[in-house]
Amino acid sequence: MQRDDRYRKIIHENEYVLKMQNEVLPYLERRVSEAWIPCAPENRGRVHVLRYLADKARGVVVISHGFSESAQKYPELIYYFLQEHYHVYFPEHCGHGLSYRLTDDPSLVHLDRWNRYSRDFLRVSRLIRKAHPGMPLYLFAHSMGGAVAAIAAAREPYIYKKVILSSPMIRPLTGNVPYPAAIRISRAACRTGREMKYVAGQKPYDGTEQFETSSGLSCPRFERYKEIRRNNIECRTFSPSYGWLYNAAKMNWYLQRSAWKDIAAPILLFQAETDSLVSLKAQDIFAEKINNCGKTSCTLIRMAGTKHEIFNAQDDILETYWGHVFGFLKG
Repeated sequence: MQRDDRYRKIIHENEYVLKMQNEVLPYLERRVSEAWIPCAPENRGRVHVLRYLADKARGVVVISHGFSESAQKYPELIYYFLQEHYHVYFPEHCGHGLSYRLTDDPSLVHLDRWNRYSRDFLRVSRLIRKAHPGMPLYLFAHSMGGAVAAIAAAREPYIYKKVILSSPMIRPLTGNVPYPAAIRISRAACRTGREMKYVAGQKPYDGTEQFETSSGLSCPRFERYKEIRRNNIECRTFSPSYGWLYNAAKMNWYLQRSAWKDIAAPILLFQAETDSLVSLKAQDIFAEKINNCGKTSCTLIRMAGTKHEIFNAQDDILETYWGHVFGFLKG
């Protein structure tokens, strides 16, 4: 990327706290509305959706967030899209934020079947497209949300014009336990009625997370969301259940065996240099399959010097990252 392609409108670290407080959050507050969308087919709960309308919009961006996250983590990203004249919709996945949950434990992320997230996400996407006829619909997705987005794009190949996957969870990493063994353990737990138990070694939210071991490289961004989680119980999702882990594996199987064949929208995939949460090899294989035998193209960009949350990095990285994002959307 040439220097001229860098995105110069990022919020710099040395001004982050004040600019978020005095400019970004008031700006977003003036443009936001919210809705609760009944889920299909059982209508047992509602997905919480935030809508932000841009001036002179050139398209609509739908954001698919990551594991244990909420809309309150993403105001900076939403602000950038609005500044570049994209409407933004932010649905919170089941078990996250203010959306419906499958467990009463605010720390536990549980999933009962692998396609629940993508099914809900597609329902919201159809309603968005109906609300903005003739306007292109784009996807921006991070981590677990990347798996959800890729599955949605495979199931309805022509609903999204372009797809951006940032550190997508094609396959999760499982710490010191080898992935096949972790999946066997989670499957056994689900078959013996322990699907809603914490995965071994995981724990409820306790507010003790530290920047040094976090997934980002920007301390003020980390501290902002840490404070939000401390003060908002709906943001304290923290650890997976055995049911979540087993269904994450099923998402991986679908993505690697089938979904890549059906995606029609061009993909931009960002890969962090150091990622302790998702498999880089699985991302490589996914992109290679699409480029060699798929219906579309997948541009994989390896971001040097980054961790899992690439969008929570230092100024120079963010300028390059967002330059790629908006160059892809406008290209």
